[in-house]
Amino acid sequence: MIAIAKQSLPQNHPSLADSLNNLAILYQYQGRYSEAEPLFLDALRIRDRSLGSEHPKTVTVWENFVDFLVKVVSEGKESVLSEHPIVQELLAKIKEEGELDI
Repeated sequence: MIAIAKQSLPQNHPSLADSLNNLAILYQYQGRYSEAEPLFLDALRIRDRSLGSEHPKTVTVWENFVDFLVKVVSEGKESVLSEHPIVQELLAKIKEEGELDI
């Protein structure tokens, strides 16, 4: 599905961000954290560029991503995540504050 969407839609198309976000959530529920993370990051990039950071759909993806990171931290599995600056910054805040409000 994602491969088809990437081939048939422009690189920053909102529908592609929806598909990436939804697949990331599925991977999260399956415990496939290292696979979910880049999908969330791509969805965030697309949403931010196409709709802006304040748009409700962008905020929803951010909330999903933060919920994902909180789950990963609560399970002690943050070692499977990348060194991406956004990921590391949010992880530090989550560990410091216990949870993160957007």
